[in-house]
Amino acid sequence: MEKECASQPKDISRSDTGPRPKRSSSSEYRSGDFNLGRSPVLSDLGEIPSVSLEYFKSAALPPRRQQIDITKLKESLQRDATVWSNTSKRWAEFETDPKKSGKHEDETFKSLSKVFDAVVREASKTAGTPAKLRFASRHLAAPISGRTNSTCPSAYLLLVGKKGADAPEDKKAHTSEGLPDSWDDIAVSFEFKKGTEGIADSKDDDQKVIWNLQHIMRSDPCRRATFGVTIENTEMRFWFTCRAVTPVSKSFNFCTPEHLIHFFCSLAFAEDHELGWDPTTQRVCVGGKIQYNIIVHIDGGKDLVYQTTRVIYDYSADALSGHGTRVFEARLLFLNGTSVKDAKPVVLKDSRRDCDRDREDIILNQIFADLQKHKGPEQEEEARKNFLTVLAAGNVMVDGNIDSTDCLLRGSNLSTDRAPHPVPVDEVPKGKPIWSGEGSIPIFRFAPYSTKHSRVHHRTHFRLVFKEVCQSIYELRTLDTAFATLEDVRKALQLLHSVDWVHRDTSASNVLRWGQIGKLGDLEYAKHVDSITSHEARMGTLNPMACEVEAQNYLFQLRGGRPFGPVRKCPFRFNPLHDMESLWWIATWTLYYHVDQEGSQPSEGHIDAFHKLFPGRLDERFSRFSAPPDYAVLPTPFHRAGHAIEYMHQEILVAYTESEKEMPPAYANPLNQLHSIFADCRTSAVEHSRTVSLFSPPAERRQQDLSVKRQREDPTPDPRDPKQPKV
Repeated sequence: MEKECASQPKDISRSDTGPRPKRSSSSEYRSGDFNLGRSPVLSDLGEIPSVSLEYFKSAALPPRRQQIDITKLKESLQRDATVWSNTSKRWAEFETDPKKSGKHEDETFKSLSKVFDAVVREASKTAGTPAKLRFASRHLAAPISGRTNSTCPSAYLLLVGKKGADAPEDKKAHTSEGLPDSWDDIAVSFEFKKGTEGIADSKDDDQKVIWNLQHIMRSDPCRRATFGVTIENTEMRFWFTCRAVTPVSKSFNFCTPEHLIHFFCSLAFAEDHELGWDPTTQRVCVGGKIQYNIIVHIDGGKDLVYQTTRVIYDYSADALSGHGTRVFEARLLFLNGTSVKDAKPVVLKDSRRDCDRDREDIILNQIFADLQKHKGPEQEEEARKNFLTVLAAGNVMVDGNIDSTDCLLRGSNLSTDRAPHPVPVDEVPKGKPIWSGEGSIPIFRFAPYSTKHSRVHHRTHFRLVFKEVCQSIYELRTLDTAFATLEDVRKALQLLHSVDWVHRDTSASNVLRWGQIGKLGDLEYAKHVDSITSHEARMGTLNPMACEVEAQNYLFQLRGGRPFGPVRKCPFRFNPLHDMESLWWIATWTLYYHVDQEGSQPSEGHIDAFHKLFPGRLDERFSRFSAPPDYAVLPTPFHRAGHAIEYMHQEILVAYTESEKEMPPAYANPLNQLHSIFADCRTSAVEHSRTVSLFSPPAERRQQDLSVKRQREDPTPDPRDPKQPKV
């Protein structure tokens, strides 16, 4: 039985939050090559606030131990002639400026380790505890990492005691000097230049230290934050990142001792969680592979410990600022300290939500409550079949507090005296579409730079455990199963729409199959159409994004009844038709990405149509969307499904045009009609696709057709389970 869909929001005075696509899922970034990947990382980062040293000390650095008196420590160091030169009034190792040194920069700044050792040795006398960190200069071998990375910091502070276990491949890197250092143990990464090249040196240091910060945050599930340092000649800056903001301190002369002593003492004697590690996530080696024991603290007090068995999804962790979402398959290991035997596989989601957003399980319960209230308990129970089942949910607890970026910055907002630090982005080349890695849609490569943030948008760390270990639509290998899954997801959307909710992030990674049922996942952006909550920005996924959502404007308005008449102004808001368009884009990608025979090559027309539909750039999709897709270029077994796609496309345009005869759009009747048409089209596509297989085109042909070099365009394989970026 068809469900009645919603009308329009009662309050339209405010626009919805506009989405911002990420560039950190680009092939350049995923190559692990610094020169290729730095531009996407810097573009996603947005504004870097330059803050005062006092703000950085009070907000970003761990609190200094009370026993350590910086003034007395400085006086003691200055009495030691091997540490301090009373002649030059500088550190003895830096009596002349580094830029005047005739040595290589690595040798020039290697003496910084002696300064660190002297400070820590003297501070240990009053700290009452040994230092947690040691200073290491650049080695010939880069630190080992679970992710591809071609760079090595100039120097770093790393833990005296290693975090967790070593995998067998780490032990293979054993040298006569012992095991190599690991990125997993680095608390502070340094980049320095002698400063002879002026601004060019500063830009190079900035790019490299940001890459270091980003690599640590993307590759290590045990991290909440990390630190960095850049030096050009004698000018030093402190860096910090925590998923919400990446501030950098004003520069200072490190030969003036107070600030450097404070920095070293705050970090060297800090607890692990103050240095950015997550005490609720432990790295372990199981069967020769690195896994993680993760604590899920349920609201109400219980602690569940899950052990991961594989990574399902972690590309959201690639951006420095964002939710840092990782999804694992896992098994319950301990329940309140008691071992659990033969636990079934589950899905564990580790993420961060904006502090003013509800947690995903709470949103799901609100939707079910509305369904029960307005549609009855039977309809609510039926709806649960098409959504994921939450087994456990809770906020992450660290040191007795809910883990949030607000806690990491000790409750502070950006200081009023901050200024934007120039983002050192190289000139961005003109984007071009790529036929991306196995099972993924073409990657959005060149997103616009993010806008200035008026404040820090703090995020709260949480975890969810789901019952169903699903397949994404990427993994489905028959066309009828893919379209049947999309039809079940359409039913889930229809249920949302029937009680005035919209999903707002319908993407291929959220289209899931569990057994014989399609399920809709990832409800963190779902909201009631009457909601007036708004945020400065939210991440979005370009390829299935509705064109109006991308443009943040209504594109099908009648201009006062005349082709060139005035457009009626109305704040843009997401409505259910945009969810439907996203679903159409996913179905279209399914057809236009795949071929029907293993090893077969797509035709030139097929490839051309694919890139026209999915150009991977902003401001080009609407012109493609306005024209009917040409399904004749697809393999013949795809044609019946292609005809359904074409008809659905036609009816989406009709629904938009009809709804936007009024402002705000009167979408209720067009939406009901569209749901009915989509259901009929997908049912027909399933019936005529039962023997049709789906295969990804050979990677070699994709590269050849795009005339690109293998290492510069295809992602370098990571030593992890294959998974796909979010569509």
